[in-house]
Amino acid sequence: MFTNAVIDADRQAPDPLSLLVRAYDRAIRACETFDHRGAIASISVLRDALDLDSPASRSFDSLYKWCLERVDAHDFMGAAQCLRTLRDAWRRASQPSPLVSPSTWDDLPIC
Repeated sequence: MFTNAVIDADRQAPDPLSLLVRAYDRAIRACETFDHRGAIASISVLRDALDLDSPASRSFDSLYKWCLERVDAHDFMGAAQCLRTLRDAWRRASQPSPLVSPSTWDDLPIC
C-alpha cells in the first residue's frame, strides 16, 4: 500500500494507524467534494490494503465495496458517512485507555 513512500531520515515514520486514518481522510475529502475519480481511487487504496484471509478483512472489504457502489451512484454523502464512521472508530481505537487512578481503587468491586 505505501511501499513507495520515502521516509525523511530526520523524521520518524508515521505508524500504520496514522497512515490508515490519513487514507480515510483522503477518501472522505474526495466524497465531500464530489470528486468521483478521487473517491474511487482513495477507497480502492483502502480496499487494496486488506489481507482477505480474515473474516474481519472480508467485512471491511464489503463496506468498501458498498462505498464504491454509493460513489458510482453519486451518493457521495452516504459513502462519506460510512468512511467517517470507520475512521472515527480507528481513531478511538488508537487512543490510550484511561487508566484507573489510585484514588478510585477503593471504589472498585472486590472479586
